[in-house]
Amino acid sequence: MSTEENKALVRRFVEEAQSRGNISAVDKYLTPDFVDHSALLGLPPTREGVKQLFTMLRTAFPDLHATIHDQVAEGNKVVTRKTLSGTHQGELMGIPATGKQVAIEVI
Repeated sequence: MSTEENKALVRRFVEEAQSRGNISAVDKYLTPDFVDHSALLGLPPTREGVKQLFTMLRTAFPDLHATIHDQVAEGNKVVTRKTLSGTHQGELMGIPATGKQVAIEVI
């Protein structure tokens, strides 16, 4: 695939799995041997860990939306800078819902 095709693939993943909350998209886009090199403490660095993270975020922020700001690609690698935003309506890692808007910047 070209770098532009790879970037488009990552954009589709972000839209389906993060913005729409389609957790099953993780299996569609991440290979069975996927390794998350920045997994949250306590989550496995695997596809299952990504599903657990996305489920946890969707539970805490039912209106979660991902906005992509930048993407850089070289070969088969894509780096995406984005903001995850939503309203804190459910518990998150022991923190009760606040009803406040939250924005998380990630790369």
